[in-house]
Amino acid sequence: MARFMIRRLIEAALAILSVAAMVFVLYHLIHESPAYAMLYPDATPAKVAQLNAELGLNLPIPVQFFLWLKQAVIHGGFVPIVTQYLPPTVELLGLGVLWAFGLSILTAMTQIRYAGTVIDRILDAITSIFSVVPGFWLGTLVLFLFAMNWAVFPGLGFPTPHHGFFYWLYCEILPSMTLALTTMGSWTRQLRASLEESLRTDYVRTARAKGVPEGRVRWRHMLRNSILPFISLAGMSMPTMLNTVIALEIIFTVPGMGTQLVQSLVMLSFNGATTIAMVLSMVTILGSVLADFTYGIVDPRITYR
Repeated sequence: MARFMIRRLIEAALAILSVAAMVFVLYHLIHESPAYAMLYPDATPAKVAQLNAELGLNLPIPVQFFLWLKQAVIHGGFVPIVTQYLPPTVELLGLGVLWAFGLSILTAMTQIRYAGTVIDRILDAITSIFSVVPGFWLGTLVLFLFAMNWAVFPGLGFPTPHHGFFYWLYCEILPSMTLALTTMGSWTRQLRASLEESLRTDYVRTARAKGVPEGRVRWRHMLRNSILPFISLAGMSMPTMLNTVIALEIIFTVPGMGTQLVQSLVMLSFNGATTIAMVLSMVTILGSVLADFTYGIVDPRITYR
């Protein structure tokens, strides 16, 4: 277990570094001058050249990347960004994952219970719709309906900690539920397929032959043995969910990593945008690593090598 954990963490660190290098190079392929943007409207060729020299923007890209890496990682330049902008993003992502887990499990278990009925077909149609609806479109729709039109939930802004837990949760319902709804479609269909396979297994037939109640068969035997592919899909869905989070942060004006990333790109702050992209990739990759470690908790028969 320890050896597997160390290997996965090393692989995650190398993947994060590779993503940062790729993003850094792609940003510098843009034919726009950060120095010109910082000096506008008083930018002159002489001033732009001087600022490029001061910021090191006239150096080769590998040298610039090394200097950025030294400032961001070795000297802790990413720490202020993480402490200020990462918590809102993680809160929104975490709540969305929890809502998506709960909705997917309840929907899939209901479909299995009423398989072949009208309820099953209606739920299947709903999950199919949510699996193809873009997050930014659904977020705009729920913001207009539930915040602007009906004023049921607060639509814009982000609560501070002194407002209390319940008010924070109240403000998070719209964006987190939007994230969950755009995610639960594929998750529910995967879990439903795994549960259908479990119906034909020997342990389910044996449990029913022993007189085990049907509800216990579904929730204890079928769900537990069908949850591993579901967890794998959740780990692989992290990049898509994070892309949706970035869009929802802009729609609901959440001061998170996505909002800051857009501002950095608008201001042509390539170093800041690369740092944010590195942190976002860190969250994505660590989510996949966490899914790997969850296997052993869900199924103790799994061993790590």
